[in-house]
Parts: sequence; C-alpha cells; structure tokens
Amino acid sequence: MARQDNMFYMGNNNLPNVNWKGEYTKQQVRDLKKASSNILYFAENFFHIINLDRGKEKIKLYKPQKRALRKMRDTRFFCLLASRQIGKSTMMTIYILWQACFNNDQRILLVANKEATAIEIFQRVRMAYEELPNWLKPPVKEYAKTSMTLENGSRIGITTTTGTAARGQSVNCVDGGTLITLKDKETDREFDCTMEDLEAELQDGDILPVFLEE
Repeated sequence: MARQDNMFYMGNNNLPNVNWKGEYTKQQVRDLKKASSNILYFAENFFHIINLDRGKEKIKLYKPQKRALRKMRDTRFFCLLASRQIGKSTMMTIYILWQACFNNDQRILLVANKEATAIEIFQRVRMAYEELPNWLKPPVKEYAKTSMTLENGSRIGITTTTGTAARGQSVNCVDGGTLITLKDKETDREFDCTMEDLEAELQDGDILPVFLEE
C-alpha cells in the first residue's frame, strides 16, 4: 500500500498523483458517472467560484451560460461572441476541466496575446482543478506553471498569439481571445484586433470592421 505522503504531487493534498488510491462510496460512483456525461451537473455540483461577499461557493449557472456550455459540449467548432464580465472565462474553465477530466488524451491549448495573460487564465484552471474532490478527477502526472498533464493522458498548456502559435501541434480544444480583422478606411490597411480591443478601436470612428471568410 502506498504511503500517504507519496500519494500527492509535491505534498499538496489537492493534487493526487499516479500513486493515489481512493475508496469510493456508492454515491460518489453515481456522481462520477453523472458528472462525466453531464457537463451542467459537473459544473453546478463540483465547480466553485469566489464570491467577493460570501467567499467560496458552488456556481449557479444562468440560462445563457447553460446554453453555451451545451453548445461547447455538442459542437466541434464553437465561437462565442459576447460582452465583458458575463463569465466567459468561468464557462471556458468549466468546459476545459470537464473535457480534460472525463475524456482521455485531450490536447487543450489556452491562447492569449501575452504570456502573462495566458498564465493568468491557466491559473484559474489549476485552482479549479485543485478544488475538485480527489475522487472525481484523474491524478496528475505533471503540474507546472504553464502546463499540466493528467493520468488519463489529457494535457492543458498555454501559448501566445504569435505567427507560430500551436504550429505542429494537434489539439482538441483552443481557448483564447477572438481575433478579427479590421480595415482602416483611409489606407485600406488590414490588421488583427482582439474582441477586447474592438470597443476602444471603434470609438475612434475611423476604422471599419471587416470579417473575412475563407
């Protein structure tokens, strides 16, 4: 039988490693089966957020968030166009964790325009993973600042939006700020802009957003 201190990654009791051996109650077996097949059940029963007034609590999803999560689950290619502060990062964290924990050999890439931003997003994923009960999640094989690998073969990593981002990689899921193409009306110069920057750009009144289809 494995020693207790050898069952956790770097001694963190929220990070079971490949030596972890757990005993499951009948209810946990039922919950594990249901969470693996139902992303909304997983989110509302096991995903926690930090409320500024009440502290840590289980998330309560709104109808648009539920629709978005179902679409992410059921659609191979999914693009979410939405305003700020509506929980996009939270929804993506839920989806990424669910996808990685309950599907083998997933390759998930978090993309941002700056490495610091990508790391910040990844930290949310790491924190959410650690908050899951040990019996619900696959043990970790590697757990670093910019990537994590689970025992089921799934891996989550980060990259930045450079010309070579993700080149040569096969990935199942990519999460990042959406890039659109803008055109300057006077010069016809086209340039990429994130949705987060679009609002500020449009306030200048001298650019025309152009959505290019391949």
